[in-house]
Amino acid sequence: MIMKMNAITTKILKLTCITAAVLLMASCSKNLDLLGMFTSISDSPDQRFEQSMQYNKSHGYDRVFVNDDEYKLYVVSDTHVDNSTKNLDIFVNDYLADTAAAPFALHLGDQINAKDNWDFYEKHVKPIADAGRTLYHALGNHDIYFDQWNEFKKRWNTSVYWFDVVTPSGARDLFIALDSASGTLGSDQREWLGNLLEDKSLQGYRNIIIFTHSHLFKKDTSQGHTSNFTMEETYDLTDLFAENGVDIVLQGHSHSRDYTIFKDVEYLRVDAIEDAAQEAYYTILNIGKNISYEFIKVK
Repeated sequence: MIMKMNAITTKILKLTCITAAVLLMASCSKNLDLLGMFTSISDSPDQRFEQSMQYNKSHGYDRVFVNDDEYKLYVVSDTHVDNSTKNLDIFVNDYLADTAAAPFALHLGDQINAKDNWDFYEKHVKPIADAGRTLYHALGNHDIYFDQWNEFKKRWNTSVYWFDVVTPSGARDLFIALDSASGTLGSDQREWLGNLLEDKSLQGYRNIIIFTHSHLFKKDTSQGHTSNFTMEETYDLTDLFAENGVDIVLQGHSHSRDYTIFKDVEYLRVDAIEDAAQEAYYTILNIGKNISYEFIKVK
């Protein structure tokens, strides 16, 4: 019995040493924030929301005018910029070359892979602003790893906001960016969203479109525990969207495409475009009285 206990103890010690070694190696990697995967060392969702509202109060909300009643919207997600931007550059070049595209595009989060990559990313999307167009950003979980919220905020100012799109005939589409980088909206953002949708749903919008990073329907284990909504919050938000006429919710995060209709609301999860992806796609939405989309392969 003593020999068996010693053998078990030895195995436990070996397993403990291996686990400690793996954790030590991971902690030395600039691409893996183990602490950030379990608990945010950046500001909390409520704190980020408060800072976003302070900016919004001072600067207001955008109104974008498009040239046609039906327009093409370019959407990209999970670029995970580290030391290369090949696929991101293709997206930027394709978007700028498309004269029929809307003067704005969406990035659904995880712009960068880890710390020290923000300047590199910003340099490669700068041609969009130089061309007089706007790339609106959602905040991803990788964007707050290593306490990087301040880096995001320094460049894009806010993670929770809305803007109007106005067509030549006077039709209006509402876009709402939500901060789901921590796998929850938090109580303050949820209250704001409920009030906003209650108000805006009565104002005759043609489409109400929400875009965010983390997705509401977890259908695989690709992201483990990281930045996933609880079932209770998913139930709450899907009810809120259905009750207030939301048409489509755009999401990223899992690096794989998925489409769900739930309570008459469309939920579209788009592909990743990171250079490490075996197959990389961006998405084009055709927005009019109806919304359709196509997936453009870049790799």
